[in-house]
Amino acid sequence: MGCSLAASLVARIKEIKRTVKPDYLFVEPSEMVLTQEMHDATRMGLRDVSYDVGPFITLIDGPAFGQVWEERQPLIRGQIHRADLVAVSRSDMLSGEEYSKIIDGLDGVSNSILQLSVKNGIGLEEVIQKLS
Repeated sequence: MGCSLAASLVARIKEIKRTVKPDYLFVEPSEMVLTQEMHDATRMGLRDVSYDVGPFITLIDGPAFGQVWEERQPLIRGQIHRADLVAVSRSDMLSGEEYSKIIDGLDGVSNSILQLSVKNGIGLEEVIQKLS
């Protein structure tokens, strides 16, 4: 994330905090942003406005994992690094073998991986607990 994008994110967080005063603010960066960059950018805003920075959750698209991992492994590793939780989304569309391949691929990259399926309710409670 470049300096101008980070500054823009911080300005938007501060504006929302001062005007809307939300209980929670979820930020979904572009797929090219690393978790470390999000940590850095969210800390920048703390100089001017007080807020808590919650957990960083990285979503991995389960059915697309193989191709994305093959093409963008360094980027995916950067998105997972320092994430508090890695959620394999659309896991209801994966066989046990396909999910095992994802876990094997992420071995050593993250210790906190869960299956997530909004359709079947898998993993939702764990995500909610992480947010609490």
